[in-house]
Amino acid sequence: MVTSKEETTSVVITQEDREAAETLIKLSQDTRYQPVEEEDAAPSSTLLLQQVTPQKSCSCKKCKAKEKQHSKKDDKISMESTKGKTEVDDTEETLMILQEWSHTKPDPVEKIFSGDADVAELFSEPIKKQLTMSDVENGQCRLMLGKQQVQKKMHPLLEHSEIPLGTEGLDVSVYGSNGEVQTMKFKMWGEDTPVLTSGWKDFVDKYDLEKHRDFLTIWMFRHRVTRGICFAIDSTSFSVTGPLSSRISKSVFPNPN
Repeated sequence: MVTSKEETTSVVITQEDREAAETLIKLSQDTRYQPVEEEDAAPSSTLLLQQVTPQKSCSCKKCKAKEKQHSKKDDKISMESTKGKTEVDDTEETLMILQEWSHTKPDPVEKIFSGDADVAELFSEPIKKQLTMSDVENGQCRLMLGKQQVQKKMHPLLEHSEIPLGTEGLDVSVYGSNGEVQTMKFKMWGEDTPVLTSGWKDFVDKYDLEKHRDFLTIWMFRHRVTRGICFAIDSTSFSVTGPLSSRISKSVFPNPN
């Protein structure tokens, strides 16, 4: 077999070539591997330890008292942030129940006086309302009534001298659902809010009335014997835990004022 000259030519590597190759390999290794000095790595490791190592709590009395004080402060802030934020009731169930209640027209003689018609001469149209916080809290002690409803439904039963125009008011007898009587004042609160007061708080306690839950039906009448002005109040409790939504209020109490 014939072999060409180019195929049989040998390559000669000199000592200088070997030294140059070793130098290039060393430079290449130095470029790829640059070890990090221990001083530079230390801060990063220290930071990592600080992040994952839990802080030990001090057990001395002074530190415990300070922790307790901070805990109480956090609880107070949490309570203040939620104070007064009562969720309104906007359920369909509440709407249906209260619509049925508002359309019912109970007989006050049966509800209050157990059929004894000799007590009252004539009853007014009833005023219906949901008890609010201001109706039952200790600092208020009065039942607010809508001015327009009082003028429309109750003033026709009053003589001119009996219409409450000032803060002095009119002495009235208020009958609860068991027929017991409580003396109160029927007067104006401020300039334009009729109220029952001076005995209302005792009425609330006697019948265990609560805000939001209890709904009232209120009649005015003139006593057949004494000729004095009286009120009859019937209360009904429902599973309502907050004020009614605007939607339900407008449906159940279309003319609340």
